[in-house]
Amino acid sequence: MRFIKFAFLSILAGVLFTACAAPRYYIDAEWKSMPKATTAKVVFAKPTVANPDDLKDDLPEYVDNFAKWFGPQVKDYLNAETRNQIKFSMKQVQPGDISYTKQKLGNEDFDTPAFANMEDNVDLYIVVSDIWLGRDTEVHHYEAGTVQARSMDPLGMNPMGGSYSTNVFMSKCKYAFYDAKTKKLLGYGHAEGSMGYTFAVSKGDWEGAVRSMVVNLAWNTPIVSW
Repeated sequence: MRFIKFAFLSILAGVLFTACAAPRYYIDAEWKSMPKATTAKVVFAKPTVANPDDLKDDLPEYVDNFAKWFGPQVKDYLNAETRNQIKFSMKQVQPGDISYTKQKLGNEDFDTPAFANMEDNVDLYIVVSDIWLGRDTEVHHYEAGTVQARSMDPLGMNPMGGSYSTNVFMSKCKYAFYDAKTKKLLGYGHAEGSMGYTFAVSKGDWEGAVRSMVVNLAWNTPIVSW
């Protein structure tokens, strides 16, 4: 239930962010469907863990090989998002194996990850780079006169607008989709997911943050439009 809640919030936040600020993703208008029995390969570079002590506390068996935990997590969550309609494989590559091309994301340039050694025995490549996991702070703003503003004032006499911050454990990355046969770029963007915590980060926060990031990555693409 906790994962469902945060997955929904991640999607909602992504939609609102896209509507109110710079776009977070681009999808080719011609990419509308996936063939049945699709195969897909996810290539990813070594993730950066900002808080090694959290990793040591929550996932001690993966301290020396975090990618061994991260890769299967992403695969499982992609399977869930696609309802097992796509056969995924995972491959960790060296950071130097991933290059970048400049693409437009809204009015800004976006460093889009690319992988030169795509095999043509699969249908789809997902290139994931700049993976970062760690503690962060989210700032939330609210306007005067809203229900939230009134709830922030215990006496209900001065419901002014303002902001507050929460502690979150976050997972974020850059990504791109490619047609493995034609090498055509199908979509790209930023993806992130977060889990709120009070005092300490737990294993469930690692799982939930990655899960929400994968939901965000797959959102509005044909891989979830079956």
